[in-house]
Amino acid sequence: MLDLRKINFPKLSEVAFDRDGIRKDYLRNKGEIAVKNLKKNNFEAHYCDSKEEARQLLLSLIPDDCTIGCGDSHTIFALELEEGLENKNCVVIPHSCAVNNCGYETNRSDYVIVGTKEESREILMQYLVANVFLLGANAITIDGQIINVDGNGNRVAGGIYGSDRIIVIAGANKIVKDVASGIERVHFEAAQMNNIKYSCKLPCVEHGICVNCAKEKRICNITSIIHKKPTDSDYHVIIIGDELGF
Repeated sequence: MLDLRKINFPKLSEVAFDRDGIRKDYLRNKGEIAVKNLKKNNFEAHYCDSKEEARQLLLSLIPDDCTIGCGDSHTIFALELEEGLENKNCVVIPHSCAVNNCGYETNRSDYVIVGTKEESREILMQYLVANVFLLGANAITIDGQIINVDGNGNRVAGGIYGSDRIIVIAGANKIVKDVASGIERVHFEAAQMNNIKYSCKLPCVEHGICVNCAKEKRICNITSIIHKKPTDSDYHVIIIGDELGF
């Protein structure tokens, strides 16, 4: 009978595969497929293997001396664009300034008050017709559709029409099977994390799943699904082979 104790078995750690490498290859594969299909849908689509590569590409797509509207996106924040944009002499309007009309009306601490209420509206108008509009994506389908859900509407509005160039940036972790899966991702994952970010104790955070609440601070009021590139638009999508954003 075979004596197993006399066999010099390898340690479990020695037979384990490179989980991080496998995950990276998985994200790259999904990202490249989505980019191919985004191009079929007439978007200017790009795959970048790292945040550093994406930062350089994004800065190359932004002209000098321009005005930039920036939607709420932790993927964009993770690219650390400030120095590059300052060197290009660009003016960046953050999402919190563009929707601060809500701050005047509700005293919410998560909006930055800039100027008077009348000036706030003027900022919003400039935000929506900036030279470049940057935003993330709540989900991108593998067949090349872009899904975003918004509370106030400024982010989805800027991501559809108005600016000379629109650029969507997303980690490959946002890629989903289809539109239904994308909306489910928003309700089951993205919205809850954003509510935690804003310290909004809404029912989805309490129950762990969307219950289609009617709370005043609900952030899932407007859904945008861009099936194909909007006509005559200059529309770019950058997918990064990393897990980024919510």
